[in-house]
Amino acid sequence: MKIGMTGLPSSGRTTVFNALTRGHAETGPIADRNGHIGVARVPDQRLRIVTDLFASRTTVQAEVTYVDLPPNRAVRVGKGDLFSGENATQLQRVDALLAVIRSFKDDSVPHLSGSVDWRRDLEKIMFDLNFSDIDLIERRIERIVASFKGMRSGERAAAMQTIETFRGIQQDLENGIPVRAQDPAVTGNPSIRDTYLLSALPFLAAINIDEDELPQSSDYESDLSQLLSGPLAGGTTIAGKLEMELGQLEQGDDETGLREELGAGEPGLSRMIRLSYDVLGLVTFFTAAPNEARAWKIAGGTPAPKAAGSVHSDMERGFIRAEVTSYNDMVEYGSEAEARKRGKLRTEGRDYVIKDGDIVNFLFSV
Repeated sequence: MKIGMTGLPSSGRTTVFNALTRGHAETGPIADRNGHIGVARVPDQRLRIVTDLFASRTTVQAEVTYVDLPPNRAVRVGKGDLFSGENATQLQRVDALLAVIRSFKDDSVPHLSGSVDWRRDLEKIMFDLNFSDIDLIERRIERIVASFKGMRSGERAAAMQTIETFRGIQQDLENGIPVRAQDPAVTGNPSIRDTYLLSALPFLAAINIDEDELPQSSDYESDLSQLLSGPLAGGTTIAGKLEMELGQLEQGDDETGLREELGAGEPGLSRMIRLSYDVLGLVTFFTAAPNEARAWKIAGGTPAPKAAGSVHSDMERGFIRAEVTSYNDMVEYGSEAEARKRGKLRTEGRDYVIKDGDIVNFLFSV
């Protein structure tokens, strides 16, 4: 999973990137011009327990790649210019968009609009996403019209139908409805899907708050849930500067103790990952053996053969069956042998849909 990070200048985007990836990218107005790529390991307490149950020598967490995209430095208030040029091109290569919204106060970091207002900034980002798609559709229509002369009559009729579909999507965008909230029967058309409209991406919002705003986190998130009530969208808060500082500590007692002392609560990465999984509809399954226990993320509703393919393409190609035990059953009975004895290790075929927490052994032949 690759998540593209964006935000208005001086939103603390790179600070949040460091917090999520435990990175050390330079922050500040000058460093804000650069982009970065980092990997976050998905925290999942279940994986540690699976490792212990199977006495696995190594543990491999699922991963999320964050792409920290520099904002358009020439972005203007009231203009739909946040997503343009190379920035928009890079966003077409990600699985979801994470917008960092500034709430923190810092007189040394002036805001583009002269004041801090996270609702206004969120509205601008969502407006600019829609505006970018409106412009992209217009240019796509112009190219279709320009190619009319070389078309046969049947091709021209199909092209006119595509233009009509684009116009309908464009009208909804002008009314403030992003592509992700429009009729999937329309937007799922291959000619539309291949246009890579940015507002079709799952949309995550993170309000970058001050440390002293932590007690108000639930209020912020309640407001976000109202503003992002459509499909494939959701938001949370993160105290970016504090989380970045905590992320530089050794994982374990040092970080946990300081977090409790400061009242920082659940790590920002954990909240962000949970939000990402919820919005994108992802689930986790595990594979385990003496050499390795590993967590895998897949889309909910994935059948067993396709899930096997996420482990190795040969497993999907030569899939025979899957031996499945739920995490809860494995914990209750303490071992694979005991789970099998109790009838909790099931043999599943090609139609089985992998569930969150399944511990799976794929049998295959190639």
